[in-house]
Amino acid sequence: MAREKKQKQYWLLKTEPGEWSWEDQAANGGLSKWDGVKNKQAQKNLKSMCLGDLCFFYHSGAKARRVVGVVSVVREWYPDGEDGIAVDVKAVGEMRAPVDLKEMKGDGGLKDFALLRQPRLSVAPVPEKVWDRICELGAIRPRFTHPWLKSSTFRAFSSSSSNYSNQSRGGLPRFFSPVLPPSKGGTVRVEGDEFWHMTKVLRLSTQDSEMVEEDTYRCIQNIDRIGLDFLALEDPKIVHPQTTQWHVFAALGSLKGGRADWLVEKCTELGASSITPLLTERSPSISDNRVGRLQRVILAAAKQCQRLHEMDLHPPVKVGGLLPIVAQSQLSFVAVAEAIPLISALSSSREESSGSIIIGPEGDFSQKELDSIIEAGAKAVGLGPHRLRVETATVALLATVMLWSDSLQPLDAL
Repeated sequence: MAREKKQKQYWLLKTEPGEWSWEDQAANGGLSKWDGVKNKQAQKNLKSMCLGDLCFFYHSGAKARRVVGVVSVVREWYPDGEDGIAVDVKAVGEMRAPVDLKEMKGDGGLKDFALLRQPRLSVAPVPEKVWDRICELGAIRPRFTHPWLKSSTFRAFSSSSSNYSNQSRGGLPRFFSPVLPPSKGGTVRVEGDEFWHMTKVLRLSTQDSEMVEEDTYRCIQNIDRIGLDFLALEDPKIVHPQTTQWHVFAALGSLKGGRADWLVEKCTELGASSITPLLTERSPSISDNRVGRLQRVILAAAKQCQRLHEMDLHPPVKVGGLLPIVAQSQLSFVAVAEAIPLISALSSSREESSGSIIIGPEGDFSQKELDSIIEAGAKAVGLGPHRLRVETATVALLATVMLWSDSLQPLDAL
């Protein structure tokens, strides 16, 4: 039986990435047994952990000394082997920007951190103010569990009088939920990643329901140790997209150093309906680990920019699989050097309910690939006199067609 927890506790768990890394944790479904702790003080700290306690996941070693994520204690300590003990932990969130040891040493607010005073201790307590500061530095983001799992609908704390067509005007936070209450008076339970983000990052409480107008869609009804309940104050509303739904096909598998993350994040912010990694002769694959990371980027960016509809991340498709999609689309553009300028192509186009934009890999499509895409019905368009990187071309093309779609809407709809 779990012990009664008197106050919030936070910890730091060290691991050599060569033995067990954050990527290993994610590949194991987010779950792991934390064992191999020999130091008596570290073992004492393990025994002090309670169900639901949060822990920084810290990569140690000469090449990587940084906080890379957050895990939650899902099983309190138990004997492991002859003299060992262990706890079970589950991944909660990944640091958007890993927090390096050097950065922590230079931050005056972290001077009481046990990591800095006892650098060899593998399991260390973290004061709440230190926890908050590191979360701020790392910009924690929620974790998704399956690379190709289609995310569920986003809903907002929005009043019934809100102008849903314009989501750039701010408002209350958006959160992810796999289900919605069926009608007014119903409740929905939020646990796991979103619960952690609401209570540990945004510090929401039942008092926050007082901040919401009387006709607000939901308020916080109850919070306990593992989740919170939202109460629907009015019937759910389905808000349909107002403009052309643009689908992005980009050869991003070969991009390195966070460039694919940036591309996907900006597509989410700009309002793309979906993004599909495109497999080509010069970019023939994309790793499953990268795909899982991109899904987390989408979720974090969707909430940050307050869009009401999720951007889908579709499984990779080869050029041959793209051709039927292009053939069925009335509005498809492929970025090609020295082609007719995009603005000129748009001036002779008409609005459709959906459209596709296609961007090749570093080094561009092969001539055979490009010919097949154009023969299927895509219009070749140019993006200026300079050679652009994949992510630059994607954002430039998407931003332009999104602005063009918006310009075709009646003024009272914007």
